[in-house]
Amino acid sequence: MKQARGLVFLALGLCGCAATTGNYRPLGERYPARSGHCDVVVFKDGSPDRPYAAISRLNVHLEKTFFVDSDFYSARGELKRQACLSGADAVIDIEEKHSSYLETRIYNLSATGVRFLDNVRTQQ
Repeated sequence: MKQARGLVFLALGLCGCAATTGNYRPLGERYPARSGHCDVVVFKDGSPDRPYAAISRLNVHLEKTFFVDSDFYSARGELKRQACLSGADAVIDIEEKHSSYLETRIYNLSATGVRFLDNVRTQQ
């Protein structure tokens, strides 16, 4: 019985924990949120070739335990969700930071949400 409890505890511990949080901060005027599944263009490198204005600062924070790393692609969904909530059409100026504390791997992603100035958007 004692071994069975130990195995259950070990199994639960090895599953590890994962936490993802995201937020945005307007850089001036607030824009209405776009639908949860809006189409946001992510410029990992470079920027759009059409006129735009920076409207928000986006942040995604991931923590995983037991040496499971996070990367841009695991944070991309939350990044796009925060961009939609801020009213952005695209994401630029992506900055990535990795760190760790004991067995926890920490990944933080910051970016700028932009709104296209020449966009005549229909409701999404």
